[in-house]
Amino acid sequence: MARPYCVVVALLLLAGVSRLGEGASNPGFVARITREGLEYARQYGKAALEKELSTINLPDLSGSFHAGLIGSVSYEFRSLRIRDFQLRNFNLSLRPEQGIMASLSDNYMSVSGNWMVKKAFITLHGSFDLSADGVSISVSVKLGKDQSGRPTASVTHCSNSVGHFSIDISGSLSWLLNLFHESIENNFKSISEQKICEMVVELTTSHLKPYLRTLPVTLKIDQVAFVDYRLVGAPQVTSQGMDVPFKGKFFGLSRHDRVSFDIPPIRMPQEHDLMIYFAVSEYVFNTASWVYHQAGHMNFTIRNEHIQNLMRFVGNPSAKAWRKPSCLTSKDIPFTTMISCFSSSFLLRLLQRPLDSPVHLHTTSLGAVIPQLPRLYPNMELELEVSPESAPFLTFTPGNVTLVPVINIQAFALLPDSSDRKLLFQLRAGTNISATISVSSNRIWGSLTPGSKLKLELIQSNINFFNVQLMESVLNYYATYLIYPSLNAKLAEGFPLPLPRNTFLNDLQLQIHKNFLLVGANME
Repeated sequence: MARPYCVVVALLLLAGVSRLGEGASNPGFVARITREGLEYARQYGKAALEKELSTINLPDLSGSFHAGLIGSVSYEFRSLRIRDFQLRNFNLSLRPEQGIMASLSDNYMSVSGNWMVKKAFITLHGSFDLSADGVSISVSVKLGKDQSGRPTASVTHCSNSVGHFSIDISGSLSWLLNLFHESIENNFKSISEQKICEMVVELTTSHLKPYLRTLPVTLKIDQVAFVDYRLVGAPQVTSQGMDVPFKGKFFGLSRHDRVSFDIPPIRMPQEHDLMIYFAVSEYVFNTASWVYHQAGHMNFTIRNEHIQNLMRFVGNPSAKAWRKPSCLTSKDIPFTTMISCFSSSFLLRLLQRPLDSPVHLHTTSLGAVIPQLPRLYPNMELELEVSPESAPFLTFTPGNVTLVPVINIQAFALLPDSSDRKLLFQLRAGTNISATISVSSNRIWGSLTPGSKLKLELIQSNINFFNVQLMESVLNYYATYLIYPSLNAKLAEGFPLPLPRNTFLNDLQLQIHKNFLLVGANME
């Protein structure tokens, strides 16, 4: 009976768990198990239970009867094995504040084994077949959590009954035992009714509790981040299903670091068509952003070799004549629009140079944008350090996921014959970014696309004034082909959903609501 219990608990997670002290905290992650999910557990559990019960060895039974002139005779039934167990009625239900109720009623069981009779120094033996009809078992399992936030389980109630026993005994002097089959059958019934619940408690202790410890509480993402999936409150049970709240927080190696923002409330819509739903708060993604920002994993250093790799990827081996862009052929356009258009066109012309004349991250190459640069620092390579001013946070609105990062960009000249470098200028860049979030059978991942171009602001310059708008075009190109692909490669790794092992999702649906992402799925 261990596997069906595990399936039930894996789907229901913490039905009827006792009130938890952290219940006042908003969850970052909510799992909803619907009635369809409960029906899936029932169907799977029924098939698994029938298979599992057929492999169980029952404990030996013993007793005695009075055989007239012979007197009292002792008997034993050994090597009892269930040959067949037919589950005619198997139901699972949720009881608010109580737990999971599993009911098996009006079922059939057949058992085979060996018998032995002793009277003084005489021993007789043979085999038997037993059938039991109207077998009913009712079990209530209450789930809670330990101090680490892991679920626990205990049997709070168990009752069972057997409607009718029938036994067929064969072997030497089996006719003698058959004379007293009614007494033996009653003894079987009494002992079986006692042993069934003992077995249920034992299986809960030996199988269910260890399985619950395999449910994810903390998951490692990489060498930087972990996800906290502890429970933060009691499930809310309704007639349609159950919502289970989890912490849903990323944390780094120093688990005690506290983020400075709150968890927004999750108001889940009344969705119950699929087996299971996951509501993932923007808080989950933003704690991930905070952790990686704190660890310095959002900082980029762009060097000359990166530019060369970029040019090999996007370079055009045949030089094309530069044509006057259409935006410059219009009359009466604003001066700022003209500058922006010219800057973009100039950059395009620059990047369409033949491969034998590549663009370098070099004071000479950048002299086309900052003329005084090669005079002040002749023939020197450059480095660009790019870092967010603070951890960029996602904002969820119906149908959209956006973020508005503010980025610091510092340019350095690498001094020749020295490990030193000279700060040339510092820029602040702002932009709007759209995020696309996807889900697979067991993970959530994302990708970023620019919603607007980088807008630059000159914060500091050690090389006097230069054309910031022209620099915008250069950095927007770098962002498109270098920074965004690097970020998306990391985001593509995603993070896992808190699913039991060997559980996968299909028929996936994804909706974006205010403050959270809703993923619906069926299970397999």
